[in-house]
Amino acid sequence: VSTLNAYLSSGTKDVEAGSLVLEPLAGFDQDGQLFPRLAVDIPTVENGGVSADLTTITWKLKEGLLWSDGSAVTSADVKFTWEYCTHPEGGCAQAARYEGITAIDTPDDLTIVITFSGPKPNPYTAFVGGTSPMLQAAQFANCLGAAASTCTEQNFGPIGTGPFAVTEFKTNDTVSLAANPNYRDPAKPAFATMTVKGGG
Repeated sequence: VSTLNAYLSSGTKDVEAGSLVLEPLAGFDQDGQLFPRLAVDIPTVENGGVSADLTTITWKLKEGLLWSDGSAVTSADVKFTWEYCTHPEGGCAQAARYEGITAIDTPDDLTIVITFSGPKPNPYTAFVGGTSPMLQAAQFANCLGAAASTCTEQNFGPIGTGPFAVTEFKTNDTVSLAANPNYRDPAKPAFATMTVKGGG
């Protein structure tokens, strides 16, 4: 693993290791079906979460979500992640996930309204799946644009909402993880620690 920040890597090894720490609003199960992670549910035209003209999608965060450092997860973190990846000087490896987005509005701490430049039949690209996770705005505030690749501490030890938190990172070698004490499911994870070892 060379980084835990999926936005700076197009490699599966980095994305999969990072997904233990950083999460998106929703994911795909083994059958390719969408399921909510940090979101309350999957927005659709039927439930009013996707506009009839397919130009907006509205996500709602679950209440009480915490980052591994104990601070609150808010819609501002989602908007910041979009700004981070779409910065023209950032070199974001996952920029395609955010194509067509013209604005992200955050009317309150739990609501994210994404507006597209035109009808988007598949609005489930941004913030969905392991390659499009949410970053903590407070941690990555100084990592926009050209500074993104210089933020070693943030990229190697991101603060996340996933079941594990990073305790030690050795580039291209070992990632040591410990159970996230603020994980939303108190019965998980089932392991106190985890080690991801590279090489062969």
